[in-house]
Amino acid sequence: MYSSSVGPLVSVCIPVFNHSDFVAECIESVIAQSYPNIELIIIDDGSTDSSYAIVEHYIDACKSRFRRFKVISRPNIGVSETLNEGLRWAEGKYFCGLASDDVIFPNKTSVLVDYLESSPDTVAAFGSVYLIDEDSKKIGQRTASATYNFKDIFLLRAELPAPAALIRRSELDSVGGFDKNTKVEDWDMWLKLSIGRHTAIAVVSDVLAGYRVHSSNTWKQLDAMHAAKVKIIEQYSEHEYYAQARAVVECARFRDLSITRKKESLKVFFSIARVPRVYKELRFYQGLCYLFFRW
Repeated sequence: MYSSSVGPLVSVCIPVFNHSDFVAECIESVIAQSYPNIELIIIDDGSTDSSYAIVEHYIDACKSRFRRFKVISRPNIGVSETLNEGLRWAEGKYFCGLASDDVIFPNKTSVLVDYLESSPDTVAAFGSVYLIDEDSKKIGQRTASATYNFKDIFLLRAELPAPAALIRRSELDSVGGFDKNTKVEDWDMWLKLSIGRHTAIAVVSDVLAGYRVHSSNTWKQLDAMHAAKVKIIEQYSEHEYYAQARAVVECARFRDLSITRKKESLKVFFSIARVPRVYKELRFYQGLCYLFFRW
């Protein structure tokens, strides 16, 4: 698990599902990591396109590149259970779950391992990211340099881009892995890992990954993602920030609906306008701008 010459072992898990246009670039980005001591598990989660056939082309390269390597293809069980399968296989000190449409940049692993090795109280570290389109062209950037606690994450004040994450595997194991019953397994996990800690999660300013923005991961899932966030918030109904978190999530929904579904956003506006807390939330005013000034 450890080597003084190459650093602690890092486990990378790529859950693959119908990303035939992107999975090759994703795998290649892990192969190209400057950090040597990596194990990789690729799990095809019941893809119905040619994703697994593309994965097979990389088996020999992965076997020669990684300390340990495994590839699995089986029926669909969902991303959370796939990540948990990767966790059960993993032996690394650190763990990274990487969606098969995202990419990581060559120094990602080395930068975050160095950070976590020098910051023993930090549960997880993230890099900043480029937003990339379906052709891998840069369309934006999200950069931060900060440490976050439970309150920051609960109130949606923390930008935590999943492809740029590196997490202590022992901490993931301690909370029982990812919840298979939610569509926002990453936010749910950051809450579990940060509750009861003063500072738990860090983001560094180095741009370490490319987060893919395309039709299947944006507005299409808006309703389902909102419902999943509300369900997670209900788990913390006794927490002092519960009411504020509900207001924040409703304001976020109002803002997002105001961009794409204005009639529905009006209904949300009238339901939340009676709640004094929303007038302290930036997303509420962003929603008003989108609703009335962007058509």
